[in-house]
Amino acid sequence: MNVSLRNGTLSFPTSPYDWRDDTLYKQVVAHGYRHIDWERIPDEWLLYLFLHDEPTLGSKRKTSTLKEYFRDIHHFLQYIQQFSPSVRHIHHEQLANYQLELETLAYKPTTIRRKTTVIKSFLIFLYKRNIVHEDLTQSMKRVAVKKEQLVNRDFYEEEVEALLNHFKQHDWFMYTLLFVLVSTGLRIQELAKAKWSGVYYHPDVQLHFISVIGKRDKMREVPLFDEVLDVLVEFRARRGFSSVLVDDGTALFPKPNGDSYHFKYLSNEFTKQIQALADIFPFIKRRMDMEQQMKSDGTPIKFRITPHTCRHYTASYYLAKGADLKAIQDLLDHESSVTTDQYLRRTRKFKDHAAIKIGGTFMN
Repeated sequence: MNVSLRNGTLSFPTSPYDWRDDTLYKQVVAHGYRHIDWERIPDEWLLYLFLHDEPTLGSKRKTSTLKEYFRDIHHFLQYIQQFSPSVRHIHHEQLANYQLELETLAYKPTTIRRKTTVIKSFLIFLYKRNIVHEDLTQSMKRVAVKKEQLVNRDFYEEEVEALLNHFKQHDWFMYTLLFVLVSTGLRIQELAKAKWSGVYYHPDVQLHFISVIGKRDKMREVPLFDEVLDVLVEFRARRGFSSVLVDDGTALFPKPNGDSYHFKYLSNEFTKQIQALADIFPFIKRRMDMEQQMKSDGTPIKFRITPHTCRHYTASYYLAKGADLKAIQDLLDHESSVTTDQYLRRTRKFKDHAAIKIGGTFMN
């Protein structure tokens, strides 16, 4: 399906089209934005053009990102079209009202902030392309998110050890998954995609590493300590795969047939199996009770242990072992040191707490 020219005017197809396909976008770019009569272009095609207008040359948004942007902007356009025939004719007040609408839908502040950021990017795209004639984002309020409203990612060494000891005896799948996550700081998406062929030995530092592709399609090297690699080898052996470091086409953490797990399955299974131990480990029951209490009080802080909790544990563990902020930032593949600092905020908060300075007793 193609765009067409009629008397010098670009015409978009009216029948449904796969918004993930960038074919029409390339045709529009070849034709030139300046030659388009924007008043004749439906809003859904403005959304389509935005999705494929990459902000950085040489980069390409992932399908998951496109899907998220499509969902957020499509919802925004549906709201706008209740009051205006097109996003080209919206009033500043409607943008402020849309943010209030998100609040009435009981979205968390973090979700409202994310959606607001996506909508702002869309509106800036329209302004820079002269599709709208003023910067409408000036009417949108900043969304404050208190640090106390964020997810609580505390994960303590005694908790990690207790879970590892339990899973080592009862569930080698979970034992391997937990051990790899807390020792490497890998994102669950990175672990799911990692290949056995990416493991190699570096003689200069006498340590094994795994090459993974992280966010922004950036490759990095993540250490696999000897005892962690031994557990991985045992897990693979139980599934009939070799311990030899060769390209056998299997995943680092393979299904029984050697294929990769979907990261959402691993994430859900990880959290579910730990939640199931609430009757065995009081700290899991306490987390569940705290989460429920916070929800009842109107402060939906999550305390459950997830794969992402493991990344926070890794950061705290390396900090305790003397690693500096930059080294931890590189290990976890954080684009900004601010993110790493946020990971370590609660660790430092308790370490520097006034009560710690006077010891374990109040009066001697």
